[in-house]
Order: sequence, then C-alpha cells, then structure tokens
Amino acid sequence: MNLKTNPMKFTCIVAGLTMGISAMGHAATAKSFKGQDTVRENVVSGLYSFESADDLAVWKTAKGKLSLSDAHYKDGKQALAWNWTKGDALSINKPKGLEKATDVYPGGIPERYEPAYYPKGRYGGIKMWLYQEKPQAGKMTFNVGADEQSARNHPKYTFSVDMDFTGWRTVWVNFEEDAKVKNYTGSNVMTSIYAYPGTGMSASGTLFIDHFTLLTFVSNKRHSDMLFKNNKLELRSDDSYEIREPYLAYRNAKFSQQQYDKADFAKQCKLIEDRLEFLMLGDGSADWQKRGTGIEKDLAAKIKKANNNYKDLGLKNENGYVNGKPLFAIRDEQGAPEGGEFQAVSQNIFFPLAFDYRVNHSEESKEKLMEALDYFQDQGWAAGSGTGTVDHVIRLNPVADAVFLLRKDLKAKGKLPADIDMLVWHSRLGSLLDIDYTKGENTDKVRGGALVKLINILLLDDGPQKKTLLEDFAKYMDHVIDYAPGYSDTFKPDYSVFHHRGTYLNTYGINAVATMTLIHWLLQGTPYHLSERSTTILKEGLTKQAEIAFGVDLHYGVCGRLTQNNSAIDGFLLPAFAFMATGVDKNDEDLAQLFNYLYDVAKPAEVNAILTPALTYCGTLGTLDLMVRLHESCKGKMKRPGDGSYVMPYSGLMSYRQGNAFATVKGYNQYVWDYEAGTGENNMGRYLSFGTLITAQGNEKQGFEGQGMDMNAGFHWGYLPGATTKAMPAEKILYYATPNAKYEEGQHRNFSRSLFASGLSQQGKNGMYAVDLRDNVGPDKDVALFDSTFRAKKSYFFIGNEVICLGSDIANTDKRYHTVTTLFQYRVNNQSPTQLNGNAIGTSLSIDQYANGGYLTDQNGVHYIFGKDQKVRLMQGEQSSFKLEKSNYQPISSPHVKAYIDHGAAPQKQGYEYELLLNTPADQVAPYLAKKSYEVYEKDADAHIIYHPASGITAYAVFTANKVLKGPVVKTDVPLLAMFKKEDNNAVLTIANPDLNLEKWGHNMSRMPENITNAVSKGSFVTVTVKGEWYPAQYVADVQSITHVNGNSLIKVYCKDGKSIDIPLQVRP
Repeated sequence: MNLKTNPMKFTCIVAGLTMGISAMGHAATAKSFKGQDTVRENVVSGLYSFESADDLAVWKTAKGKLSLSDAHYKDGKQALAWNWTKGDALSINKPKGLEKATDVYPGGIPERYEPAYYPKGRYGGIKMWLYQEKPQAGKMTFNVGADEQSARNHPKYTFSVDMDFTGWRTVWVNFEEDAKVKNYTGSNVMTSIYAYPGTGMSASGTLFIDHFTLLTFVSNKRHSDMLFKNNKLELRSDDSYEIREPYLAYRNAKFSQQQYDKADFAKQCKLIEDRLEFLMLGDGSADWQKRGTGIEKDLAAKIKKANNNYKDLGLKNENGYVNGKPLFAIRDEQGAPEGGEFQAVSQNIFFPLAFDYRVNHSEESKEKLMEALDYFQDQGWAAGSGTGTVDHVIRLNPVADAVFLLRKDLKAKGKLPADIDMLVWHSRLGSLLDIDYTKGENTDKVRGGALVKLINILLLDDGPQKKTLLEDFAKYMDHVIDYAPGYSDTFKPDYSVFHHRGTYLNTYGINAVATMTLIHWLLQGTPYHLSERSTTILKEGLTKQAEIAFGVDLHYGVCGRLTQNNSAIDGFLLPAFAFMATGVDKNDEDLAQLFNYLYDVAKPAEVNAILTPALTYCGTLGTLDLMVRLHESCKGKMKRPGDGSYVMPYSGLMSYRQGNAFATVKGYNQYVWDYEAGTGENNMGRYLSFGTLITAQGNEKQGFEGQGMDMNAGFHWGYLPGATTKAMPAEKILYYATPNAKYEEGQHRNFSRSLFASGLSQQGKNGMYAVDLRDNVGPDKDVALFDSTFRAKKSYFFIGNEVICLGSDIANTDKRYHTVTTLFQYRVNNQSPTQLNGNAIGTSLSIDQYANGGYLTDQNGVHYIFGKDQKVRLMQGEQSSFKLEKSNYQPISSPHVKAYIDHGAAPQKQGYEYELLLNTPADQVAPYLAKKSYEVYEKDADAHIIYHPASGITAYAVFTANKVLKGPVVKTDVPLLAMFKKEDNNAVLTIANPDLNLEKWGHNMSRMPENITNAVSKGSFVTVTVKGEWYPAQYVADVQSITHVNGNSLIKVYCKDGKSIDIPLQVRP
C-alpha cells in the first residue's frame, strides 16, 4: 500500500496492552492482573557485534584492511576497524538479515514504547554505530543492491553519512523512506551492501563500526541529525522532538553587534548566575534544615549511589579515549544487552557528584564527573548527534546543572566549549531565534528544557550574541506562560494546564509551571525580567491550584493516568509559591500567606522530589532557605483559599469551598477527554469523569485518605461518589486500553459528542455544574465498560451549605448490570460510623438494606437527604477490588460502606434527586427534612431547573435551546448554564456557555491534527430572555445589548472559554 497517501491507517495501542488479552475484564476476581508492556515482535533480522572473527566472513575491503579492535566498542568489547585508503570500498555480500530487512513486513506491533499497529508494508532498514578518532571532510556513501555488482552500480537504496565528527555516532535508515533510488527498476531481493568514501574525504582513515543491525522495522521515532537527514513520514502531526533545524538556526544566525553597557551586562549576568547557584547550593546557612525534609539524607544516599553507578560504568581512559559501558537513547529498543541509557546515567551520577564537589569539596567527585562528561561526549551525546532518536530525551537538567556547577573547572581544562555546544544541541537553543507564537509549547520542553536553555546562555562568553539570546529567552518564557490555543500545552484561560491534549493538574504541565516560576524569580529585577502579564498568569494560576484542592489533594479525574499521586502542591508547586511571593524589594503578602497555609498543610518530605535534578528541577538547599525565610517572614499569618465556587471549563471541573467543607466534581465532553491509562496506571479509572462528586469535611492535612477514601485499599472504582455508572464487578472495571479502527491508541482519552461538562460561579460564591453524559466511545466487545447506549443528564447546585443533585434521562440497554448513582463510598470507620436517620448503623459487615426515605450521614458528617421515591441502597461489608502494586493489580478485600441510588437494569428515562448538607450539625438537619429548601421546576432531557427561596436563586442547566423555561429566565438560544438571583428590584444574572467552541476531533486525542490542536477557541453571542424589563446596573464589557420585547428583556452577551459572566440588573423606578 502507499503509506504516503494513507498514513492514518496506523493503529496505535497504549503501553499496557498485552497481545492476545483483549478481554482482560472477564477474569475472575481471584486472579491478579499484570500491567504488561506490549509483546513486541523481534524486528531484528541480522546483527553484527564483531565479537568473533566469524562476523567478518562476508565483509571485505578493496584496498584497505579489516580487523577486530578493542580500542572502541558499542556492543560487547570489540568493534570492526576499517582502515581505508583513497579509492577503497567496503563490500558486505549476503549479510545475515538483509534480504528479510528489505522484504515486506507482514504487519503487526513492532515497538514497545508508544506501540502502534503497522499494516503490511516495507519499513525495514539499518541501524549502525560509527566511530572516528579524527573528523573527516566529505561523506561516506552506502548502497544496497540485489548483488555485489548492483550494489556498486545499480543500487535500489543509497544514502550518505556526513563524516565530520569524532566519537560514536549512529545512523538509522528506513530504506524505503530515506534511501530509495528514484525510478529504480530491478529485483526487490537485496543481498549486498557497498560503502565507499566520497569526494572530499582524506586519502586514508579509520572507521570503527559496531552494533550493525538490520531490521524489518526501523522506528518512525528516528530523528535527523548532522550526520544524516532522513525523509520519514510524519505520522505525528507535530513532532516536538525534532532537533536538527534549531541547531542549524543557531549556527547560521547573524547576531547584530548592538551597543550596550558591557559592565552592566556582566553584572546582570552574574546576578542571575549567583541566584541560580544559591538555589542549588544555598548560602552556607542552616535555614534549610528547619523545614525538616530529610533532604540531607537523600543527598547523601544519592552521592553514594552516584559513586556506585560510576563504578558500574567501568570507565577506562586509554590513549586519550575513554571507554566504558555502551550507552543508548531512551527510545532505542535495540541497544546492546549490556548497554545503559544516557539519561539514566546522567540523572544518577552527574548532579550528586557535582554537589559533592561544590558543597563537600570532594576532588575525587570532581574528577569522576569530568571523566563522565568526556565519556558522554564520546558515547554520542555530543552536539550534532541524534543518537538515532531524541524521542523523550527530556531529562536534560542533570547534565546542564552539573556543567553549570563545574563551569570554571571545565573552562580551565579547555572542555567547556564542547559541553556548551552539546547543550546548544540538546536544549534546541536555536528555537529561541524563531518562536512560533501560533502554538503552545510542549510542557516536556519547558520542564525539561527551559532552565537548560537559560544555563546554556549563561555559560556563553559575554557579548552581543549572549545579550540577544537572553532577550529572546525572556520573550520565549512570556510566550510559554501565556494562554495556549486549542488543545496545545500549557495554560488555558481558566488556568487548566494541558498535556496530551487535555488537563493534567498533578504533573507534566504542573512541573512546567514550577520551572516557569523558578525562571521568573531568577530574572526578576534584571533587564530580562518577565512581563507583568506573565507575573499575573503565574500568580493566578498558582492561586487556582490552591482553590481547587482539599489541602493538597486534587480530584482524581484531573490527574491523567497518575491518579495514585493526586496532588501537585506538596511535591511540585510549594517552591513555586515561594518564588512568586518573594520579590526583589517587597513580597506579595497575600500570596506569601497563602504559601504559609500550604507550607503548614504539606508534608515536608514531599518536596524533595523536585529538589534534585531529574526531569524537573527547582533548586536544592537555597530553595529550602527561600521557603523557610518566607515562612518566617509571615510571622504565623496564613491565608487559606476563600469560600466559593471555582470553575475550570477546560478541565471539566468545578470545586466548591464552604467553611471546612469541600466538594469537587468532574465530567467530560467533546473538548475534555474522560480518562488516561497506561501500563499499570489508572486501569480502573474509566468512570472518573462520569460526574464524580468528591466531598470532604474536616482536616485538610489528611486529604481524601483521611476522609476514608483510599483509592488503593479496596475501593471499588465502579461506585464513584456522585457518578452515574454501571454496578459491575471490579474485574469488569479493570481495563487495559485496546485498539480499534477509531481509537488508535486504545479506548482512553476519549471525547464524547456532548457540550456539557462545565460549571458556573455566581460572583465567586454560589455555583452550579452540569454534565451531559454520552458514552459515544465505540463499545467494547462485551458492551460493558464502554456502552454507546449509556446516557445521563446530571446537575449539581452549590448554594450555601447545600449541594442539590439532580439526574434525568438515565438510560442504557444493558440488562446484565444495574445502573446506579453513588452517594458515597468509604472505608469502614468504627469510631465514626455511618448513620441512617441519625442512628449509627453499627459495625456489622453484613448490612445490605434499602432506605425508605430520610437521610444518611457519612463518617465525615456530610448529610445526604433523599425522598421515599429514591431507591437508596446501603451496604456495609467486605468488598472485592484490586490493589495496584508495582504496576500489577492484586485482588484485595476490605470493609467498605457505600450508598447508592439503584436505577435498575437497562433503565430508560430514569432520574434521581438528593441533597447534601455541608457544615451542618446533626441537630440542624430537621428543618430540611420537614420541608425541602428548594423546588424543582424542571428535571428532564431538556433542562434541570431549581428555585432556592432562601437565597433568591433560580438556577438553570439548559440542555436544549429555545425551549420555554419556568422561572425568571424564559428562554436561551443555545444550551446554557444560568443563575438568576433576585433581591427586591435588583438582580444578578450569571451565565456560562459550556461550549468552548474549539475545533472538534471526533476520535480520542491520538493523532489529533496540528490545525485542530492549535486552533484558537471562538467566542459566540448568546441571547437570554428574562421576564420583566431589566436594565444594566453597571457596565459589563461582555454584554452587547439589552432590549425589551413584550415585557421581557433580551440580553445579548459575548461568551468565550466557558467563562462565568455576572450581569447586575435593576428595575427602573
């Protein structure tokens, strides 16, 4: 088939799929489930490691000499040494695996990482490692032909490698895409390879060849570098790892010789350097110890581990060259068996040794690190080398931080220029010279590369080039921090942070935010400070993170596949609050007091994860110094997030705070995907965005687990609080994403066709949320967890201490399992038992009963009021589920209590109604039982409307436009959220259009085209018809007009990004 005309035929499968296990959900509860990687096929058809003379049997040279050498090696302990002379050539006749590598691949799953199904086609080629002690001008050409003569004179494939390098380099070539000779005619059976030095090369030289691999599939993750430019099919719409072009842009740039104050420039650069060094090493004080994180023990352990890992490398410096364990790229799936991985080595060794040298004055650690850096360069981490693929080469901080700390020593040895050039290459520094402002920046490039770029610039000699790059870097950071269009990373207007085309509020983009704030602090007060807009976005973004968290815990549904780590503030963002609150002249007192509250809530040791370089880095001892000093400057003053409602439409999330109570709800729609899964990651999370409403009341330091909601200790993920789901056994909930024609990476990160999964906040206080659940994902074979007949309309009204929950239009055709809406589920707490109508249900583990109206009180004191028409089932006992341990799901049984509304099997047009009371003592529940505090005006497929007399609020979730509505809002011309609050002759109308008006992608996030990913959201005009003649009580920029027709007011409003718009109104006297 012609892949160039049909690239979308590739079917991707997430890591975690096990071939042949397409129905894992059918296993019995006694069975454990292993989160296995894809069983990939062996695509290696031939391998030469040159450990034996037998490997030379089919290799011959015309004039030169071939031998096995232990001077340099990439596989085993030897490599092929080809001593060539002018006019020489290397022939490889009938090498093992060549015929198969050039044949048709039958179709299958050839890779482990980000595995994809490839149909029948030719994907074969070669991967080989080359070494030179001296660079060569010119290129080495490789031909592939049907026989020896054809390889010389009539090849089917030919490619050339630029030989201007020293050390190890690798070349990955897909024969069909990268090397095919145009208009070739002849046999398709290839048996011979012919290589020869091209014009421009010296009269002689030595080329070492090792790990010479022929494959039936060469990865599409390969990248062009300075040796070889490939011609791969762009299967990903925007490969953010491309590295060659930024380097060329940097090398070819003409920097203007601008006039500037050189002494002041040097002073500003030193100020930034000194700040960065302070964050890493501290200033000699012991203030950092006051936080009690245990970082000193972590550092000591890492220094010890670094020395052990260094020893394991087996480095030997002979004849001016360093040899050791061969290193390969993180996404090279055919590395040598004894080989290591570049990023793992740098992370485990570089910074600990640099820190040991600078803080503990260990000369031995310095020498080891200097040698390790030489070894890295020699192994192929040097500038211009793509190591075959730079896919996921994002852990650059350990290298850059180590070079920064050793910069003076490296410069004294004449080694700094090579390391600077290496950082220029890997950090893509040249991308600063041509910023694409139409796209968001991949968060991996920010969290793993932004600080590296700054370090790279600081290491340059002072001059116009350095000054220009600093200016461009500030512009780049302002761009990175600004609101990103469409589904692209990073910030959205509501302060959602995107990665993988969706919200990710516990890592990824959050790591990037931490890096943004670090750089903001480093540059503040210098001519390269970030803009006021960036400062505002960062401060407001951090504040929103605190507002939507219970202590530090987030709704599990905004945590991607990493739901076991549902917090961000404690592990990643606490330093960020300190960076943004600490000013040059004065601190931001409000943010400082919010930081101080979080400083008190967060467990001290959690922050250690970001205090040594890995993917992200925020400084070490000095960062702790800064935090401790800011804490002490607050003198005990704390500012917890205020009461009110907080909406994040781009996350499908709303959070509500009232006193010591907290609630948060999550949905999904055509713009916000449902959940993400991986290898042993969130494989039970399919229902997280089905309207899950998590409530908490009490001690925020203990988080959700302190409330009795431990998701990995027997919790049944089929009964998520607030969600409407099928009541299936746990083994039916456990699911490994499998592929189909539509969902190319398996059925996760799915969009629906619904508009609704958003909320409204009225004047920042009361609020509401609605989700129109439509399981539009193609059904699984069992039509169980994925069921295209599943529907439900759900709404939540947050008013004072009340949460009023309505459901309608609940339907599906599955007769095997009951559909339920869960009220709560907790571990059994015998010290604070669940109550039914004010009476403790006791400690029995065999409770199973239906409640005949009344109210339940959970162990945290939240009350649930429901009528006799609600079929509420209360169960307390041992329940079977799964516990995740090291990517494996093990059966577990534990005592839990749960209550849910039973809608029966295959429900049609079912509904529910119940109310939660927050912060309400038991002796104050009676009035709510005697008479409902609200009236339901409508609860059907078209709208959910309630009237709350005490507050004067009428609230609307309008699912169907242009319908006549009850209450003060008569009609809306689009589906809409609205809240009308009346007080005498004044009112506030608040509206929010749940339609984000992004470009739609009717699949899951896989292969989303770039034009959709980066398309900006479109605003729209909405007209709301309100009873009576109302006039504006104050100017609201989004209100275009208010006209009066037949005694009604037609209010035309510009809506965008799901924003809640408050419109104060008045009646004229």
